[in-house]
Amino acid sequence: MLKRRIRDSLLPAMARPKPVENLVDFGPLPPHVNALLQEGVSCHRSEPARARALFRHAIEISPSSLPAYRCLFKLQNQQRDLDDALAVALDGLAEAAHQARISHDWRTWTPDDVGESKRRTVPQRFLLSFLKALAFIELRRGNPEVSRSVLGHLQQLDPDDGVGHSVIAALLEDAEDE
Repeated sequence: MLKRRIRDSLLPAMARPKPVENLVDFGPLPPHVNALLQEGVSCHRSEPARARALFRHAIEISPSSLPAYRCLFKLQNQQRDLDDALAVALDGLAEAAHQARISHDWRTWTPDDVGESKRRTVPQRFLLSFLKALAFIELRRGNPEVSRSVLGHLQQLDPDDGVGHSVIAALLEDAEDE
């Protein structure tokens, strides 16, 4: 209780979570991190700066909470803050690799590193999700070659398209046709 009071006194009022129902099932998370993410999700359209602060705070207090990275880079992507979105996606990718106990260099990953689609662990699912985000963000940043490289490796790691990389492939194809 004392820790919460100290934290709340140090945390700007803008970044303090308000009680919110669970809008998204983020899986098992510490309750205080879940509360921050739920509040951020509830206000991301009306108060993006508040949502950004909430997502950042969640990462600061629980850097192992992979959904927090996803929430933040998705918001940054929506706001076309692509450099920051890329940095957060890379941070999330590194954390997921750490949790999966594999190299931080995605170019060295094998299908065995990310597991079979029906047997993937939470970190392995986030590895692929963050890699997909990396391909998308690089495409939006005007780097189709980098996006294509990431996507090519992602297709080898996830041949069943469990993460939905075909969406990025279609966007890349459309970009090349223009």
